[in-house]
Amino acid sequence: MNESHAAEIIRRYYGAYESKDKEALEGLLSDDFMFSSPHDDRINQQTYFAKCWPFSEKVRAFHLERIAEDGDKVFVLYECEPANGVTFRNVEVFRIEHGKVKEVVVYFGRKTRDALAESEAEEIRGLADKRLEAIRAKDVEGATSMAALDYILFDVVEPLRSIGANASKSRAEEWFSTFRGPIGYEIRDLQITAACGVGFSHGLNHVSATKTDGNRLDMWWRATVCYRKMDGRWRITHEHNSVPFDVTNGKASLGLEP
Repeated sequence: MNESHAAEIIRRYYGAYESKDKEALEGLLSDDFMFSSPHDDRINQQTYFAKCWPFSEKVRAFHLERIAEDGDKVFVLYECEPANGVTFRNVEVFRIEHGKVKEVVVYFGRKTRDALAESEAEEIRGLADKRLEAIRAKDVEGATSMAALDYILFDVVEPLRSIGANASKSRAEEWFSTFRGPIGYEIRDLQITAACGVGFSHGLNHVSATKTDGNRLDMWWRATVCYRKMDGRWRITHEHNSVPFDVTNGKASLGLEP
């Protein structure tokens, strides 16, 4: 394969990310395509699109600094310019056979991990925002659809723990049914940390709403949520809600405010 043809395939590969053209990228990959990175060990085409293609929405441009060919391998040095956030540089090694990209191996640059972690934290924040709106609207499906099958909940009410995605849905149905009308709900001081497909958040949650018996509930509590990226989607694996208690009388401190 001559260098100009290899360079053309490489430019079309990165161009598909810039133009958000998934079909164009699919046409460049062989059926037995494999992808590896510090986060991925020879994943196939289906898994690659599930995990990597969503990043195309965050890409403004790839600046290809060097393309060098050695037999059926092509070495690419580039700088990625995200739409928001820190630019980073990587080296990627392509194996091209019969005019198709058969394999890509990525070697991260110094800033890549920070840039990807920032991107993952933004994804989780978006998930938290959508869930917040679902809770306000008492939308059970919207509030619980991100729960993993092995989800575990430690809540401020009994039981001691609840396990499974169905437990998340049941708890939401039970809680929402106790309110009359929409729920006033907010998260204060939300902090999110994420890297390598794992993340967690913590913040102070507040509900202000009228219950079906006419009484008003106005309460703050502490919330920690753990996330894992599974098949390209963030899932909530664990959630822990709590309030302090007064050691002098053993009662929960429900009147605290930040």
